[in-house]
Amino acid sequence: MEKKWVLAAGAVVILLLAVFSFQNEQAVDGGTAVVLYNSMSMGVVEKTLTLELNEGINNVPLKKLEGLNVGEVTIMPPEGVEVLGIFSRDTTEDAYSANVGRDVEVKLDTGETIEGKFYGLKDGKLVVEGEDYYLIDPAKVVYFKASSLDESSVYATLRAEETGEYNVTLIYRVEGMNWKSRYKLYMGETAKLQGYVVITNPTAVELESADVLLVAGDVQLYYALPGTREVYSLSEKASQVTVSEPQKLGAFYVYTLGTANINPSSTMVYPYVSMEVPFQREYLYESWPTDGESPVYESISFKTDKVLPAGIVEVYRESEGRALLIGERSIEHTPKGDVVRISIGRDYDLKGRTTVLDVQRSDHRTYYKIKIEIENFGNETKTVIIRHHKTGKLLSSSVEPINETASYVEFNLLLNSGEKKEVVFEYEAEY
Repeated sequence: MEKKWVLAAGAVVILLLAVFSFQNEQAVDGGTAVVLYNSMSMGVVEKTLTLELNEGINNVPLKKLEGLNVGEVTIMPPEGVEVLGIFSRDTTEDAYSANVGRDVEVKLDTGETIEGKFYGLKDGKLVVEGEDYYLIDPAKVVYFKASSLDESSVYATLRAEETGEYNVTLIYRVEGMNWKSRYKLYMGETAKLQGYVVITNPTAVELESADVLLVAGDVQLYYALPGTREVYSLSEKASQVTVSEPQKLGAFYVYTLGTANINPSSTMVYPYVSMEVPFQREYLYESWPTDGESPVYESISFKTDKVLPAGIVEVYRESEGRALLIGERSIEHTPKGDVVRISIGRDYDLKGRTTVLDVQRSDHRTYYKIKIEIENFGNETKTVIIRHHKTGKLLSSSVEPINETASYVEFNLLLNSGEKKEVVFEYEAEY
């Protein structure tokens, strides 16, 4: 190097005020909270760290964030602290930007080696403070080597107005974490429903004594995350956690799980709901606006006194004192006070047929006339619920509907042994 460049007076003052402090063991974990979703595999973690910061600029290693996308990390500083940046050693940024504030070794094409603190770029030159202040032309650099930052590949640069202790909050995503609902339904004289919250953490992230919130609802992201199907057993620590009644937040329901340990590479199951209710045995025929026969399924229905998140229901029937698994079905999110209807198997004594009698299409609207026939070949009287999936509004029907939503209409038919009945209805869909 031909010359050592002395920094301008203003720059010297700025750099002298920039006191870099590597935190080592001075970061203490505070409170931790995590929000998990049943519509996607992602957890949002909020963690409070108590930091001892020196006046000026401090580099804080964040080992807990290693392997995560630092672009999705938010730092909420208290008053008196400013966030200057979050850096990752495996960042796609240039090596200079990623190593501001670190001890570096710079070898030049002249063979000279300069060691010192790297302060970034000024007018296109590398600023290094060692035995002196240097402005180095990057074109003359043979290699640029940064020392490790307390063995952490992720760190944050914070500026503190005064030396002291500060509580800094980190908010970051952990992809892969999720929660689901799973139910066991035992059918005897009454219906006994046991519901569980299943938390899955396939990652290496560990959250100790975390306040856990569970969000039920369809959260939209820019991408879809895959899910997996597993069979679960009850956690030994399930009794230590109680799932609260949910609070409605717009289109979502939020459940408070309480304080729990989210262990790495593990699945945790906690009881949520337990109820015993009377039920009705019904038979369900589902149809669409197409011609053809479809099976009729035996189903049960009961009124729930709790909010039931969408999930999988294992259906058991009691036989000689034992519970026999007879099927597995999914249920949609069911509000408190609504009716849950679960199909448990095909009934071969009942047959159903849908006939499209008329279809008329015009601009922005389609008219349908449908006939549905149900025949009972068995020896018992049976009640059949007809659920026809549609869009649009019902115009008329030969049987009064028992329920109509934006996506289907339901009718109730009582059939004696050997009896055949039909319902004819019209509806119109607008586009």
